[in-house]
Amino acid sequence: MTLRATNSRFSTALAALVIAVTPFWSCNAQTFEPSVKLAFDLAFIDPSGSNLQAGVGPGGVNVDFDPGAGAGLRLEYRFAEALGVELGVLGASSFDVTVGDLGDGFGVSTSISSFAPLTLGLNYHFSSGNRVDFYAGPFLALVRYGDVDVETGTSGVITREAIDTDTGWGVIVGLDIPLRSGNWLLQSNLRYIQTNMKGTTDDGAFDGDFDPLIISFGFGYRF
Repeated sequence: MTLRATNSRFSTALAALVIAVTPFWSCNAQTFEPSVKLAFDLAFIDPSGSNLQAGVGPGGVNVDFDPGAGAGLRLEYRFAEALGVELGVLGASSFDVTVGDLGDGFGVSTSISSFAPLTLGLNYHFSSGNRVDFYAGPFLALVRYGDVDVETGTSGVITREAIDTDTGWGVIVGLDIPLRSGNWLLQSNLRYIQTNMKGTTDDGAFDGDFDPLIISFGFGYRF
């Protein structure tokens, strides 16, 4: 399936979700007061991608990503008792990658300098009216990558190549626990982003799945 077709289906599903849940929150519109939540995340990022297409054969090569860490901000506008629109940004750096299917003595060590997704999604809050807030929802992602440094195992030569900005989609599951006083809260969430690393070098194009699983913990404040 092409990226355009995937994003088209995702946009259709997002619109269908809004239409489907409208009857459940419209009846409470008179008593609900909109709110804004600002959350700060410390994130553990574990890429699940395992294949890289780089002109070395129809099956590509296997890749192994080391986990990384980062931090981010998320801003949610809760416009209905069960629904909120969320804008998020995350920044992380220094992912080491090992490409290992090029034969004995031809291993390649690779590092990605940065990973920075910008997300926009729709959250559905399952526990409206309760102190502990459990939510989940889909989102679209604009993912910016830094350069990728490639060091060949035989010669030690390092080359630096740019990775194209990618568009993808993802899902989030989160939990907010209010503190005893004020509007502060503890929060955690689990996110998955479907995104590919693509670029063009002097030797040809490369395309590999990155697809990180992101576990975050932090604080939030509800206005």
